[in-house]
Amino acid sequence: MAANWYLVKYVPDPFRNEPRNIGVVVESSGYGVARFIGQHQDGLDGRKVRGIVRSPKMLRAWLEYLEYHLDSGTFHESVLKSVGRPGQSYQIEPRGSLLASTEETNLRIVAEELFHELVGEPAPSGVKSIDDLANDLLFRKLRVPANHKIERDVTYTVLLQGEPRELDFDYRYQNGRTNLLDKITLSSQDRLARQKVNDLLFRIEHARQDAKIENPAFVTLYDLGKSERSNSIESHLRAIERFSHTVNIRDQHAAEDVAETLGVPLLQAA
Repeated sequence: MAANWYLVKYVPDPFRNEPRNIGVVVESSGYGVARFIGQHQDGLDGRKVRGIVRSPKMLRAWLEYLEYHLDSGTFHESVLKSVGRPGQSYQIEPRGSLLASTEETNLRIVAEELFHELVGEPAPSGVKSIDDLANDLLFRKLRVPANHKIERDVTYTVLLQGEPRELDFDYRYQNGRTNLLDKITLSSQDRLARQKVNDLLFRIEHARQDAKIENPAFVTLYDLGKSERSNSIESHLRAIERFSHTVNIRDQHAAEDVAETLGVPLLQAA
């Protein structure tokens, strides 16, 4: 069966609207699990979230509220309807579905993998996540013309056999053609990596067929983390490269590659 997963973000200042990833939720039919920064078996370690959220006590209470409704099966009606309103610091962003067993143990494994890929505990080594690397590259290393912009979190609605479905992409840049950019981490267990690749290819294929998207082109920013380039990773990359230009986000020439692909110059400091 399919399990839905969500990215939880914290916005310190709703006016500036600069969210930070702090956790993930994986659920099916309202029941599920959550994994947050600073979370351990006995609760939340407030020391790990100081400097990330304004009030560790408030985060602890919010996490307890969230877990109560995930345990009770009332996540949809009690939590999703109450978050995401203007001015709120905590946001839950639907990110998609995964084919996974709905047993709690399996949902927890998926949540743990997604957490380490998209959030992670604060790292003293200063290793950046794929989100940080992509944002640094796109918004700090490219000189985008004044009359253009790179948009975040773009959604298209398409019809699949008469039913409306939403296709989400991480970024969009339009310059005579519609460049859709997506991030993907290939360092996870092969089953989860395969599901993420299949989801990406599904979205690309249907976006290519949508007449409302003008002259689409696709760029995939991928991260291997600490993984070596195994046969399975090479197979995933070959499949993606049939539909999308691929860039290793940690490669020293990644910024030059993306700049050339999008047709924009680099900032001199890059």
